[in-house]
Amino acid sequence: MKTNRLKSKILLTLVSVILGVATIVTLYNIIHDKGQNDLRMEEAYQNVRLNYEESIYETVHFYTARAHSNLNSPGVMDAILSRDHDRLYQLILPRWKVISHENSSLVVMQFHNADGTSLLRMHQPDVFGDPIALQRPMVAYIHKHHTLVYGFEEGRQGLALRILVPILNQGTYVGAVEFGLSTPFIIDKIHRHTGYDAFFLIKEKILGTFSHVDRYLAVGEYRAIDVDPELVPLVKLYQSKYDRLQDTIIKYKNQTFAITTVPVNNYLNQPIGAIIFVHAAPDFWEHVLQMVTATGLIALIMMGILGWLISRLYDSISTQMNFQQMYNQTILDAIPSPVIVTDGHQLVAANQTFLAYFHYESVLDFKRDHACVCDYFEEGDTHDYLMPMLNEQRWTDYVSDHPLINHKVKITIDHKTTIFDVKLSVLRFQEEKRYVVIFTDISSMQSISMTDPLTGIANRLHFTMVYEHAINVAFREKRPLGVIFFDIDYFKHINDKYGHLAGDKVLKHISQVVSKRLRKSDIFARWGGEEFVALLPDTSLEESYQIAETLRQTIEAENFEIAGKITCSFGVAMLEENESADMLLKRADELLYEAKASGRNRVIRQELRETH
Repeated sequence: MKTNRLKSKILLTLVSVILGVATIVTLYNIIHDKGQNDLRMEEAYQNVRLNYEESIYETVHFYTARAHSNLNSPGVMDAILSRDHDRLYQLILPRWKVISHENSSLVVMQFHNADGTSLLRMHQPDVFGDPIALQRPMVAYIHKHHTLVYGFEEGRQGLALRILVPILNQGTYVGAVEFGLSTPFIIDKIHRHTGYDAFFLIKEKILGTFSHVDRYLAVGEYRAIDVDPELVPLVKLYQSKYDRLQDTIIKYKNQTFAITTVPVNNYLNQPIGAIIFVHAAPDFWEHVLQMVTATGLIALIMMGILGWLISRLYDSISTQMNFQQMYNQTILDAIPSPVIVTDGHQLVAANQTFLAYFHYESVLDFKRDHACVCDYFEEGDTHDYLMPMLNEQRWTDYVSDHPLINHKVKITIDHKTTIFDVKLSVLRFQEEKRYVVIFTDISSMQSISMTDPLTGIANRLHFTMVYEHAINVAFREKRPLGVIFFDIDYFKHINDKYGHLAGDKVLKHISQVVSKRLRKSDIFARWGGEEFVALLPDTSLEESYQIAETLRQTIEAENFEIAGKITCSFGVAMLEENESADMLLKRADELLYEAKASGRNRVIRQELRETH
């Protein structure tokens, strides 16, 4: 009877605890999830706006570079100064074909005279000489201020993102070159990053004659351009609920959608409209209902089985403890990787894979020779490798306190070195603490993932990892850092004439030739296709240039069997103060492009445009 009363009291107590905990947990989760939901919505908006701003910045930067590249081409400036429409057209036509092919959204490339007339429209070469500055405020603005200007503006080709770059001849303003990209370009670019559907809303008063738009939808003082037919009902619902643009959540046909607005400004930073982003979003209150239902069902199930557990609790404790020990060891032995349990100083338990790897019969045998597995840890080539003590911490505490780092250890047994990935979990009971550590062999995976399978040199992933570290070291220790980009001239001709197997042999051969002439401290990698990159630590621009020139001459003198004589084009750049990693590579790549455009089989370095 007393036992039954005790069981009843325990049962009632546990039921009360379960209900209380379930209620508290549910309320906490609702509050927490609400905050997370609001945070996700805010992050989604920031992500969209950031992508939009980055897309505009990247596009302006890209076409500004394209403008300077065109203006620096031989003969172009003379044609502009003499206002020779036909000569300028012939000089720019090959480049126009390339840039219009690489981006189908490029609808405008135009050269403007400083007096406000059009010198040349590459997209309409027969139309020129008209006073375009009287019709286009952006054109009038650059003629007045002589500075880069960009923004959305309507023209003959409709609304477009327009980028106008001033043309200066020895410091004198002589005109401008303009690029115009249709609005779907920005929307498609952001869609690729975010996956969101989008469309433009433009203020009705600035539309003018918008003849190229075949459908639009009124939203207050705005007009929606090229709205996907599937989104039209949603846009109408949005219009009926709100009299001004705002971020919100709309439920339509049992689906919740998040509406995000990003303002669009003209070249004077004046608002002319917005881009509306639409994406499916989870219904928070439906999520709350599911959470409450699930928690209630779990609580009922737990209370239902609790009576059965209580009735068997006393008799099963000792049996369960013994079984648990066997169960834990069975699980450890079933894991194919070495696994240990340690208190941070000594080994407590280990699986058979661990014991077999170190050639011991039992944990006791191992502990007779070693207090800790860390006795075997060796130094590696990066800071990712663990040692017994790191930053005045035991290795177990260090791994536990730095869960975001990919920890590795290097161990040599029987003259064979193995690289292990280390994953650690912490078990705590009262004052006791145990670490469960899994060692996963990644030696083969690491070698494969870091090496180009064709040439045997470092691949792009390996280069990128080392490159970031080298940039940080160069900035921190104020050391020079050079980069060489080069590729094989007319490599497609080699593949077409001799076949891809011959092309592969050429890639291997060049990799061997270059590898022999670089230093051990240099990083040589295949960037992709027939393009290679070399990272030169502690190397000035002049030294980097000399290395590149030596490589160029060596390759030119080499006999490549079936392919015969082969040449390469090189771009050489050196890290500048406060320069980003991406910008350094971009400059080297542009210099390579310049080397190829100026005749191939030459080295072009930054600042000094000497060719050899």
